[in-house]
Amino acid sequence: MRTRIVFYSRSGTTRLMAEALAARLVAESSEITCAQYRPGLFGYIMAARSAIRRERPEISVTEGDGKPDCLLIGSPIWVGRIAPPVRSYLARLSDPPARVGMFLTSGGPPPHPKAQAEVADLLGRAPDGWLMLREQDVRAGRHMDEIEDFLRDLTLHAGSTS
Repeated sequence: MRTRIVFYSRSGTTRLMAEALAARLVAESSEITCAQYRPGLFGYIMAARSAIRRERPEISVTEGDGKPDCLLIGSPIWVGRIAPPVRSYLARLSDPPARVGMFLTSGGPPPHPKAQAEVADLLGRAPDGWLMLREQDVRAGRHMDEIEDFLRDLTLHAGSTS
């Protein structure tokens, strides 16, 4: 199964998850870039404001060749919502593959119902799998078991839809 990982990361936590998934799956990954959100307190405030307003900023992402069988999309959670660059990516994703998984990182505990509803709305359906982890667990390396569970859920779901 050909898998592509697409993610946005302002602080680096979601990037750590994407790297762990890419290494585990030997998958290609693409980082969404967005010049609008800078490091620091002012950047954090602007990011939160954009998330609350459900903005769709200009983004850049390098897509791989061909359509993957499975797409894993990563986003940080900002004030209970997906990051605006991921919102922009999902809004322009016209023909998602049959299998889509979402991995979310946040400073607070999951679940994140607003973010989950927003993803399902933009995607046109619920993803086949969810992985939601706290930043402190990712940074401490306490996420590998959850990654395995996430990938197993995606595989099981794939078997039930084939």
